[in-house]
Amino acid sequence: MKIFIPTQTFPPQVGGMENVMAALAQKLSAAGNSVTVLPKERPVGSFPYHIVQKRLPKILRSSFKKAYLSKHAKTEDLIICDSWKSVAAVPKDSGRLLILAHGQEYLKSGRRAERVQEALNRATDIIASSNFTLNLIKQNWDLEKLRTCVIPPTYMLADSHKTIERPKSDILQLVSICRLDDRKGLVQTMHALANISAQVPSWHWKIGGSGPQKQNLIDLAAELGLNERVSILGRVDEADKENILGASDLFVMPSYQAGKSIEGFGISYAEAARFGLACIAGDKGGACEAVIDGETGWCVDTLASDALETCLYHAMTDAKERERRGVAAQSDFNIRLNGSTSFAAFCAHIGL
Repeated sequence: MKIFIPTQTFPPQVGGMENVMAALAQKLSAAGNSVTVLPKERPVGSFPYHIVQKRLPKILRSSFKKAYLSKHAKTEDLIICDSWKSVAAVPKDSGRLLILAHGQEYLKSGRRAERVQEALNRATDIIASSNFTLNLIKQNWDLEKLRTCVIPPTYMLADSHKTIERPKSDILQLVSICRLDDRKGLVQTMHALANISAQVPSWHWKIGGSGPQKQNLIDLAAELGLNERVSILGRVDEADKENILGASDLFVMPSYQAGKSIEGFGISYAEAARFGLACIAGDKGGACEAVIDGETGWCVDTLASDALETCLYHAMTDAKERERRGVAAQSDFNIRLNGSTSFAAFCAHIGL
């Protein structure tokens, strides 16, 4: 099959969706397909797929991609867009057009809603990251002519069948690795930890990632007297991420809806589950599909401070329950959330 991927999220940019699109291109190519990626920037290195990219002003990028697809893509080929926005780079007479849907980009508002519907009208397929995302789209837009399905966006995550041997320590190791923005609930978590610190075991919290909340978190840790208990690591590479997750006891990212920003799924939860970590997640958006409340972790109303403190207290003081949910999280990952399973579902949907 010939596959074209016009995308605004791709390496060398760094982020969850960049990893998703790179993994899809890699795996589709490895499966014997002819894959051409049209990214915003040219990635560094050699790849088993074709890269088509020119340095152009932003206003011309879409036109360049559209001209290329008009010349090279046939109606029997498959075009995969990383979001509805990338449909602007696809010729109107294209054949099969698949849109990946993640979550917050479908929080309906004003004129943008018309543009979304126009993009959906041109698509033949939509793959949503969660049932939450798919239902959000169905509530606000007409999907009658589209083939739809839900697949967790975990294509890049390797299987994990080994038992994780965690270093023995008297200090409970908490971890958060994500983009540091409002909706991740890290500010609320820091306040909650400060309030319950005297009631729980000794703990240390490593926060990895970059984003607009980084300095706020540094300042807040100092203000609450938590400098010795909180480490703001900044961006971590994949090797460091694996080492940190493998040495931690509990993953904490109680996301919530902040304005027009919401967790459509939460790849970070699946990454933690791969290492047998129970997660504290929010109860909004797709997070409670990535983390099963009462089974693989806790889903909590982040903005209810008493509820968040109670959740953290139970997760931090009940080692057996934390371990039970961690084991269940890894099992759920191996069955439902690993990259092989997600990619197999993707291939089944597109008919590979």
